Amino acid sequence: MAEQKTSEAQKRATQAYREKNREKTRKQSAKSAAKTYINKYCELEDLSELMQQINAREKELQGE
Repeated sequence: MAEQKTSEAQKRATQAYREKNREKTRKQSAKSAAKTYINKYCELEDLSELMQQINAREKELQGE
């Protein structure tokens, strides 16, 4: 049987951190998913659509 590389204490610490920092971990996960989509699956048409959405969001944030 293969030995686990992560200790039980580390697993508990990781879970506690994720529960304490839910919003931060959600943001990190979403950012990672966006990067993966852009770098691995996105086609030229998809990039154009994303750029329009990014530009609109940027204008929205600058207006705040």
